[in-house]
Amino acid sequence: MNKPTQLECFELFEEFADEAAHALDVEASLDALLGHDVEVMRERRRSPRHPFQTTQMYAEYDGENMPPTSRFRLATFHDISSTGIAFVLPIKPTHARFILAIGTVPFRFFEAELVHVREMVANGQVSYQLGCRLVRRILPH
Repeated sequence: MNKPTQLECFELFEEFADEAAHALDVEASLDALLGHDVEVMRERRRSPRHPFQTTQMYAEYDGENMPPTSRFRLATFHDISSTGIAFVLPIKPTHARFILAIGTVPFRFFEAELVHVREMVANGQVSYQLGCRLVRRILPH
């Protein structure tokens, strides 16, 4: 599988709005956030994943107010599709929604909704891989 260019990744993001929305198991996501067992969820993707191993920015989102710049943090992104994205955080998330700042200035902003969380341990360090559904692109005013 060839790694897509950054432009191709942006195009994949923009295509997600044209694809049918897929089922979202919010209860499982909330259980994961609250510390309950994280079950292995069946494959829900309707579009192929592509490697997107890069560092980008994210901020937790309350669903109403765009987070200020000071709330954005770096995260290691793993892969993308036209409907979703996976990235890794060093801490367990406390929200089920995120704003992603993708690319370079001027960033392209996307709202993402948590679908699942998977705890990972490597070299004694715990991290959390998040799988998110892309909800919408946020256009500048």
